[in-house]
Amino acid sequence: MLLALALGGAGYYLFQEPVFEVTALTLERGPVEQTIAAVVSGTVTPAQKSMVAAGMLGTIKKVHVAQGDTVAQGDLLVELDHEELDAQLALAEANLKVGESRLEQARIGANISKEISATQLSQANAQREQAEAEFARIKALADRKAVSQSDLDKVTLALKVARETQAAAVAGQRENQVRDEEVRSAESMIEQLRQAVQVADAIRQKDFVRAPFSGVVARTILDAGEAVAMGLPLLHLVRTDDMYVEAPFDEANAGQIHVGQICRIELDAYPGREFKGEVSQIAPVVAINPDLSRTLNIRVRILEAMELFIPGMSADVTIIAEQKPDALKAPSESLVRDEFAYRIENGRAVPHDVELGIGNWEFREILSGLNEGDLIVTSVAVKGLREGAKVRVVDELPGY
Repeated sequence: MLLALALGGAGYYLFQEPVFEVTALTLERGPVEQTIAAVVSGTVTPAQKSMVAAGMLGTIKKVHVAQGDTVAQGDLLVELDHEELDAQLALAEANLKVGESRLEQARIGANISKEISATQLSQANAQREQAEAEFARIKALADRKAVSQSDLDKVTLALKVARETQAAAVAGQRENQVRDEEVRSAESMIEQLRQAVQVADAIRQKDFVRAPFSGVVARTILDAGEAVAMGLPLLHLVRTDDMYVEAPFDEANAGQIHVGQICRIELDAYPGREFKGEVSQIAPVVAINPDLSRTLNIRVRILEAMELFIPGMSADVTIIAEQKPDALKAPSESLVRDEFAYRIENGRAVPHDVELGIGNWEFREILSGLNEGDLIVTSVAVKGLREGAKVRVVDELPGY
C-alpha cells in the first residue's frame, strides 16, 4: 500500500504539465514605419572636393596653408617662384607706358597741325578775297584806261598767288587726316600693349594657386622647394558646409525608393543619436559588386547638425518609405514567420493567424487577427513553446 502511494506520487510529479516563463506585451495603437536599411554603411562625402593643381611648370616658393586650415574661395594656397614672370610683366607695363607717351605725342601733333592748317587756310581765304577785290577794282580802272597795263598785271599776279596759297592751305587740311590716322594707329598699338600686359599678368597669376571654393585643406602634398608640373596636385581641398551620405541599397528595394523620402542617419561617433536626412539622388544604374550582389547607390542630403559630420565617416542610413501615425502594432519579435502570434488566453499560449501591413525590424502593423488590448507573447523563441502551452508572464528572461 505504501509502495503504491509512493509510485502514485512519483507519477504525479512525472506527468505534471510544464509552465513556460515568457515575456509579453499588451497590443496598443501608435506610429508604425516601413523602413529600408542600406545593405552596408554609407560614407559621408563632401559635395565638392578637389585635388588642387598647379597651372604651369615651376618651383614652389611657399605653401601658405596647412592641413586642417579653413580657407575661403580665392584665398592663396601655394605660391610658385615668379621672378621671371615679374620681369616679363614689368617689361609689358613699360612698353605700355612708352606706347601711351607716343600716343600723347601723336595727339598733340595732330592738334597743332589742325590749328596751324586752320590758321593758314583762314589767312589764305582772306588774302584771296582781298586779291580778288583789288583785281576787280584795277580791272575796272584798266577797262576805262585809268591805270596802266603794268598795274593790271601786278594785281593779276597777286590774285594768282592768293589762289595758289589758298589751294595749298586746303591741301594742308588733308594732311590732318594723315595725322589722325597716326593717332588711330597709336591707339591700336596701345590696345595691343594693354593686351600684352593682361596676358603677362594672367600667366604670372598662375604662379599663385588659389582656392577654387571655400573649404578645408584635407592634405598638403608638396612643400617649398619642390618642382611641380602642370596639372600636378598640390593639395586636397574639401567643402564641409555641404555634404551628403552615399549608401548602397539592395536592388530589390528600387521600386520603394524615390527622391524626397526622409531618412535616419546614424554615426558611430555619436551612438544612440539619429540625424535627419533626405533622399536627394538615386543612381541611374545598378552596381554589380565583386561578390556578384547588386546594389543601388543612394545619395542622402544631410538636413541637420552637418557640423558634426566629417568627410569619410561611416554612416548607417535607413529610409522611411511609409508612415502611419495610428496603427495597431506588434513587436516584430512576437511574430512567428510573419504568420501568427501567440495570444495569452487563460494562462495559455494560443496561436492566432495575423495579416500584416507596413513595418520594420522593430514593429509591424496588424491589419487583422489580433485586437487592441490583447496580451501576446514576445519571447516566441522560448524552447518548447507551442500551441496551448501553459505560460507565466515575467518581466525578463535570463539571457533573452
